[in-house]
Amino acid sequence: MTIRIPCARALAAAIPLAFSLAAHAAVSADEAKALGTTLTPLGAEKAGNADGSIPAWSGKWLGVPPQVQYDGKRNADPYPGEKALFTITAQNLAQYADKLSEGQKALFAKYPQTYKMNVYPTHRDFRYEDRVYENVKLNATSAQLSNDGLTLKGAYGGPAFPIPKDGSEVLYNVMSVVSGWMYEAPNVGAYVQPNGSVAWSRTELVAYNRYIKGDDRANWDDGVYSTSISTQKAPPRDAGKITFTVNSFDFIGFPRQAWQYDPGSRRLRKSPDVGYDYPMDSGPRVVDEQNGFNGSPERFSWKLIGKREVYVPYHTNRLEDPAMKYADLISTRGHPNPEQIRYELHRVWVIEGTLKPGTRHVYGKRRMYIDEDSWHMLLADNYDTRGQLWRAAMNCPTYAYDGKFYYLNASIYQDLFAGSYSAENITSEEPSSSRFNRREPRPGEFTTDGVRRGGT
Repeated sequence: MTIRIPCARALAAAIPLAFSLAAHAAVSADEAKALGTTLTPLGAEKAGNADGSIPAWSGKWLGVPPQVQYDGKRNADPYPGEKALFTITAQNLAQYADKLSEGQKALFAKYPQTYKMNVYPTHRDFRYEDRVYENVKLNATSAQLSNDGLTLKGAYGGPAFPIPKDGSEVLYNVMSVVSGWMYEAPNVGAYVQPNGSVAWSRTELVAYNRYIKGDDRANWDDGVYSTSISTQKAPPRDAGKITFTVNSFDFIGFPRQAWQYDPGSRRLRKSPDVGYDYPMDSGPRVVDEQNGFNGSPERFSWKLIGKREVYVPYHTNRLEDPAMKYADLISTRGHPNPEQIRYELHRVWVIEGTLKPGTRHVYGKRRMYIDEDSWHMLLADNYDTRGQLWRAAMNCPTYAYDGKFYYLNASIYQDLFAGSYSAENITSEEPSSSRFNRREPRPGEFTTDGVRRGGT
């Protein structure tokens, strides 16, 4: 079975009148000249901060740093032996509060005896491949959002808006972040209840991302940007289930499509719309907050708050070190073991999504903190529809030596009301961590027929 993108003319007739036809304008050629000069090639401020606690971007390492022995399985710590500068606790919280998110402060308040943050020196030493920077510079002057921010055109190979003007553009940078065009990973999850009991899950994920491959911009058709196959291995009741997903950046003309294979019936069926605030069994989160944000942004109005200096997880290589057992990470009730997570001070873009009137979602407001150097969303504060801070999410970035970019080697989702949390995408006890760009897709692999064959 071949995936077909619906006819654009037929779909245009179905676009609700409520969607604006005005496009977000790309920046001028003169503005784009800042990329690689005052800005890094990915759009961050190249200079450090005033007191030197954030250094200037060096970009001196591409791939494996000279001091690291890379075994092809784990991204070993590029800063071995480095000691924490200080530790933030509930007792000294006021001294650092201006550089913390509301979610972080809420965790200190809820777990004053056990929650802490070990803060290390900030590093900005890694860079991306030249082809990424070339595509991002082209995106700066060609990327366009239309249909009230629900259709992206003119972007390819990396973040669409390296010099963003509003919240929607920052959000699309999160969704178009540099990643592997071929991604293979074991994803282990631990859902920890308030009483300490743990529910384990495990999947094998394979994803192919045409948008990010970045070597054939001339033939990019703004159609399907990624396809993924997720095979469940645990818990036993779900073993053998396969989810096949097809995504585009045109949420009006070609919204997400998904199929599920059931090993009991050996049938592959088209799935209903599983997105937005559909709850996940793996932890206290919903579908559209995976990896920061994914899926259509249509239910929220997105505002750019500005840029801040915040203590965020960074260079979290310890989370994939075989010396760290899963029990070492989830040994603390209410939150992961803070000794296993490294924090650094970085500049982040802050955006806020407010639920649109007449629209449904379990979150009434979402505040997100996006790393200026990688465009990964690292922190999120999620409020319920009454305006109360309900959940806090944290994504942990590490530089992938094989992929030559930053990726997330763990995600933590906290329920501040229930006292539960989940640690997802952890791999330290697996044969290897995530693997990038090590093979081309096999013929027919990312099709419904290919998924059906793989499930039998």
